[in-house]
Amino acid sequence: MSTREYGHTYTTSWGRTRGPKNLNEGRVGEKVQVLANTDTLVGFGASTVGYPTENQRYLHVLVEDATTSDNPGAVTIFGYCHAFQRWFPLPQSFDPVGTNATPTAATLDIGSIARAPAAQVPSDRLYRTYQIVGIDRVAFVCATAPAQVNVFAAGSTF
Repeated sequence: MSTREYGHTYTTSWGRTRGPKNLNEGRVGEKVQVLANTDTLVGFGASTVGYPTENQRYLHVLVEDATTSDNPGAVTIFGYCHAFQRWFPLPQSFDPVGTNATPTAATLDIGSIARAPAAQVPSDRLYRTYQIVGIDRVAFVCATAPAQVNVFAAGSTF
């Protein structure tokens, strides 16, 4: 039976996604907002900060230099859990058994590429995948944001 017969169409939940889906409501090729500092992550609420993960298992992140002269600075990824109502640095590596293999924060430092994004080759960009089991929202922070770094993020189940 189709969803039309039941009178309900899923519009916000991603469900199980095989391929990465952009965190910007699925808009392909659109970069995410990068915060200039962690000031907006202070407190207990997370309703408008960062991006919902929709219960996806993996976070895919691509970072590129958005300048042609300056070092854009490192991007740090933060997670939020509704059960704790707190933000925390996403670990660089996660063991699903329950121990963090590397408890340092997930940080991506692209360095200075000295080429405009349109002229960059694939090896000029950084791409990483993180396991985000149980993380309800993610946020990206860079001291030089938003003008000097482009961050693209997506979630997937598989």
